[in-house]
Amino acid sequence: VRNSSPELTGFRIPNAALITEYAPLSTDCGGGAVHMHGGGMAGGGRWGPAAGGMARGRAAGDFAGMGFGSGTKFNGGYAAPGAIITTGGSGADVGCGGVGCAGGQAGCFGEVVQSHGELMHVGRGGGDWVTETTYKYVGHGAGDLAVVLTQKRNYTACVGLIAVIVLVGVAIALCPSPTPATTIVKFARVFPTPATPLPPLPRKKCMFWGDPHIFTFDGARPSFYGDGEFWIVKHDEVQIQGRYMGTPFTLGLAATQKVVVGGPFLKGNTIEVEPVEHAYGGHILVNGQPVLLEFGTYQVGDVATIRYDGVGELPDRAASQWTSRIVHMDLPMGITFTVFRWGNYLDLTLEMSPLPGGQDGSCGNFNGDPADDTTQAIFERIGARVTQEDLLFNHFAQISFTREEQDMLRNRCSAEKLVEGELKCRQELVTSAPIAEVNACVFDRCFGMDEHALQTAKTFTEAKKRRARQALQVAAQGLSLRRARHVSLWDL
Repeated sequence: VRNSSPELTGFRIPNAALITEYAPLSTDCGGGAVHMHGGGMAGGGRWGPAAGGMARGRAAGDFAGMGFGSGTKFNGGYAAPGAIITTGGSGADVGCGGVGCAGGQAGCFGEVVQSHGELMHVGRGGGDWVTETTYKYVGHGAGDLAVVLTQKRNYTACVGLIAVIVLVGVAIALCPSPTPATTIVKFARVFPTPATPLPPLPRKKCMFWGDPHIFTFDGARPSFYGDGEFWIVKHDEVQIQGRYMGTPFTLGLAATQKVVVGGPFLKGNTIEVEPVEHAYGGHILVNGQPVLLEFGTYQVGDVATIRYDGVGELPDRAASQWTSRIVHMDLPMGITFTVFRWGNYLDLTLEMSPLPGGQDGSCGNFNGDPADDTTQAIFERIGARVTQEDLLFNHFAQISFTREEQDMLRNRCSAEKLVEGELKCRQELVTSAPIAEVNACVFDRCFGMDEHALQTAKTFTEAKKRRARQALQVAAQGLSLRRARHVSLWDL
């Protein structure tokens, strides 16, 4: 479309229309060509937001901006999107994205961003150039225009920054480490190692025989000669007690006369074993009731099994001359307890592993050290006798203290040991303990580690017998002398 009319009034330019070489407008841009594309202002008209047109001039030195218009009002008309408007003329000055008119210059409003900054020669002759621009409406009123150059992101700085970061990382990696050596870690799939089961704790035996001789789990040889109720094994779960009492054959020195097993590990049950003679009990009892009057087997609930027979290894070979009556108890926690029933006393064999949390009693503390299984050390750890609140038997036995034991204390126990023993025993026994029980405790402190105390007691018995014989002899001699004197006097 070519239009040389000096005015465009009420004229609509269709899409992609081309207007070239029209005369200078009679409006504000007089005397000079208006170079525009897609929008602008001429003669007081509005130039709307540019969106893609191109203006150019043929005169030397003419410059025009590139823009794209959409519905731009042009002198009463509208330029359609993509319209190209070209004018002739000279002297137009375009600055800051402004539109040049002959003898005039459009003002700049808003920010101008240079995108290309590049001029391109587009025609022959005196230097026609074109630069790409974008026009944007920025205010109210006539002639308020601004040119916003299309911004294209410049990634040069970003690339440079990334390069610097990479170089710094490489430099750090290549710098020598402060450590003298570099450790190379190789990762491999690790499979969990199955837990190694702990070896079973050693099983050992504690044995009682005679009056009573004791061999503890750790190999010590304590003895308990005084009458009373004692701990054999004291533990929170396992509780075994023994009653040690003197006999005529031991001159009052105690032998094991009765044992009882109880505690939580038996779920409230008790098992008692007595010697064969009825004068010393004569029964095997479960929860106070006699069982196994003959050889056989008895089940104590679901916790223990009792076998009664004549088969077993004797702890005292001297007893092999008598008929064996042996009680075998298979108890929880892997404990086996064998009781040998004789006429008026018992022998024992207790086999087990160390109990969790520790244990103590006449069989020792099972810690591997026999040195601390002395009679005195055991008394100091757990007391000299079982207390009333811990007693598993139905009652306490009547304590006796024989003349032989008194003689031994008076003649074979030093005054220092006697005083110390009495003080310790009164601390370890209940306050109301009878004097016979205190003396029995002192006797254990003086002679507890003498496994031949019975032989000592027998020496006092023999001496007593000798003294008695001597007295009888003297008495007999005196009587004979008196008779002789009486006869001689009568004869006179």
